[in-house]
Amino acid sequence: MKPDFYEQNADDFGYITLLHGHDNRTSAHFHNSIEILFVAEGEFTVRGNGEERILIRGDIFFADNFVTHLYKNGKDPEYYVMVISDMYMNNFRAVYKNNAFPMFMAEKREQTAPLFAALQKAYAEWNEYNTLMKHGFADTILGMLARIYPPQPAKPHKESLFIADVLRYIDSRFAEELSLVSVAAHFGYSPNYFSMLFHRYTDMNFREYLGRVRVRETNALLRGGDISLAKAASLCGFVSLNTYYRALKNQTETQPES
Repeated sequence: MKPDFYEQNADDFGYITLLHGHDNRTSAHFHNSIEILFVAEGEFTVRGNGEERILIRGDIFFADNFVTHLYKNGKDPEYYVMVISDMYMNNFRAVYKNNAFPMFMAEKREQTAPLFAALQKAYAEWNEYNTLMKHGFADTILGMLARIYPPQPAKPHKESLFIADVLRYIDSRFAEELSLVSVAAHFGYSPNYFSMLFHRYTDMNFREYLGRVRVRETNALLRGGDISLAKAASLCGFVSLNTYYRALKNQTETQPES
């Protein structure tokens, strides 16, 4: 399961990855790179920009820059995921300008077989690909996808950019005394509306999300050096070990099912 926060490494210059698997329980995350999920078999529940759909074999999900998205396994899932940084998007943007793919692509799944065959072949050889080959493959996949689903004028995602700002804010200030009320006030929202918006985009409430970030950072400190659990938890915003254990227990209990 991926972490629930801004994926900084996905914005590194020249970052590109091709993944394949059967378990993609990924909590809310975002990055400046684009991310494309290709459903090879089974079902996935996908939420992007607060909109949730069930995708089946041949369906594709496209997360544009800073679109908050998450994945939950369905029945017998198999997938490919590509994350493509700006370096690899130059040719696409030169051709399509400010256009982008639809977020959910399911209307033409019968035409996607060659696309999945290309993904399967590339994944088998991915470790042998150099930078130029990866760049060429990104162009190939984007070109094949554009032939099936022609890019359309991109719609502004003000709420998604707002949620990205909120997640960045939490990720940089998790050790402070944060509350739903204080963070909502910081961004100029009422607590009730902020809570509704936050849950729609992340599929969790504010306290649960903050607890996950603090648990993640506490465990990172424990892996990084000679430090007690109590000290690490305190440095990461927990007021006591009991609050750390409660957050850890809650995270385990709410883990999406395979």
